[in-house]
Amino acid sequence: MRFIPLSLLLMLLTLPAAAAPVDIETIRAMAFDKGIVKLEEVKLRRGVWKVEGEDARGHDIEMEVEAATGFIIKLERD
Repeated sequence: MRFIPLSLLLMLLTLPAAAAPVDIETIRAMAFDKGIVKLEEVKLRRGVWKVEGEDARGHDIEMEVEAATGFIIKLERD
């Protein structure tokens, strides 16, 4: 009978589950959470969601999000 070392077993159990790809509805919700009230463009390119829009005062906001993880790469307000 083979045994897995306890340290290896604990490491495997603490690894995060694989993240599901982020869909457009999630991106829209993230954009609204970050202050975008008017979406001008949402596109997926090379694994990155690119979002352009405006806040309530009419200032431009650009956001880039990794499609695989949902990590915000860029959030820029003009």
